[in-house]
Amino acid sequence: MISIDNNFNIEASQYDTYTIRFKFKDYVLTGDDKFRFSIKATSNSTDVVFSKDVYNAGFNYVDLSIALGELDNLAPDTYVYDVAIINKNTKKITTLIWSAYFMIKGVAHNVD
Repeated sequence: MISIDNNFNIEASQYDTYTIRFKFKDYVLTGDDKFRFSIKATSNSTDVVFSKDVYNAGFNYVDLSIALGELDNLAPDTYVYDVAIINKNTKKITTLIWSAYFMIKGVAHNVD
């Protein structure tokens, strides 16, 4: 299960797989743009515990897919995340979301 509130706070069940679509209002990604999703332990930390880049040139959205096992090293807890567009040509970094939380909720169904 995954839920996202109006402040972009995310709650996800541990071990689940899912895709989150981030849509941009008035911006189309170029071939030089990468979308970076980063999770940190705390809002004041620069210590990234998970990061993933997505490319989707020519579109005004990206689909961030979390695959099986990708977040297994993160214990159930509340983290913070941010998303940014980084342009490799201009070196411009645009932070789109920051100070939103990413909560991983423990589950009992991770058995074979």
